[in-house]
Amino acid sequence: MPIAVLTTLCCFWPTGVVAIVKAVQVRTAVARGDLAQAEVASREARNFAFISLAVGVAATVLCTILTVVILIAAQHHDNEWDP
Repeated sequence: MPIAVLTTLCCFWPTGVVAIVKAVQVRTAVARGDLAQAEVASREARNFAFISLAVGVAATVLCTILTVVILIAAQHHDNEWDP
């Protein structure tokens, strides 16, 4: 549950929300005594949390690269127009 909440808040919320729902299903299945269903839901929760983490990291890296490129282009553009 903690990684699902963390990835929802910090990375990519659509898959993070699914991870939270699956984590809640794990708790419900364990309370019922259905360990097979709890294991399946646990695996799905983990997978969705990792997908959310991967998308969040990829988005952060792409935004950083884009920002650097824009700053370099702006600096180069400014230098062309200096008298």
